[in-house]
Amino acid sequence: MEEYNVYIDESGDEGIKKGSKYFILTAIIVKKEKDLEIAKNVDVIKQNLEMDIKKQLHWKLLKGLPNKNMIMDIVGTLDITIINVIVDTKCIKLIPSNNIYNYFSGYLYERICWYMNEHNGIANINISSRGNLSKQSLSNYLNNNNHKKFNIDIAKIKSIKIVPNERKRLLQLADCCCSALFQALKYNNEIHYNYVAKKKEKIYYKNNNYLSYGLKLVPSDSQATELKQLITFLSK
Repeated sequence: MEEYNVYIDESGDEGIKKGSKYFILTAIIVKKEKDLEIAKNVDVIKQNLEMDIKKQLHWKLLKGLPNKNMIMDIVGTLDITIINVIVDTKCIKLIPSNNIYNYFSGYLYERICWYMNEHNGIANINISSRGNLSKQSLSNYLNNNNHKKFNIDIAKIKSIKIVPNERKRLLQLADCCCSALFQALKYNNEIHYNYVAKKKEKIYYKNNNYLSYGLKLVPSDSQATELKQLITFLSK
């Protein structure tokens, strides 16, 4: 059985009707044996940006389209798979804001487990730390009835760690991938769509379908015209 490392970060504000329209969860999947080799590309990115490689790479602090395009060009060369869950917060009616992360993360773990089943793999999950997230609450979530609506095969999850971004280079890369998608949907134009286009071959994709796999949109009643336009652009 192949071991994979998974790195999860987020972008946007999950506050219903008072935050950003979209809240995004992104997972980067890498083979454990290739983790160090791929992580070294984050050092290359920092060197290209003339950053101290010990400092944290953070998309929101970057300036200039050339720098951001450079990062996505490098992402497009890496042996990784990217899964995104895109939550349209404007369409949520019954779930409190502080429950959005836990509730909708089920779609992400479901797809991670699908990938593991397809590749006879098992996942070591590394999650970017956030104020209201604990390993115990997440483990409880994955091991009880809360996830019955999702097809989460917990036998495919070997370990879960909650880690500050500065300690894992590939969490910093997940931040870049997640934030690039967030900006593409926020600005809704071809300049920002190109961030996603540069890495589109790395997005989980099956049967000519992004929406059910690597660009999962929830809830189901969202129209998400920005995402539909992005997918049309990616299909050119």
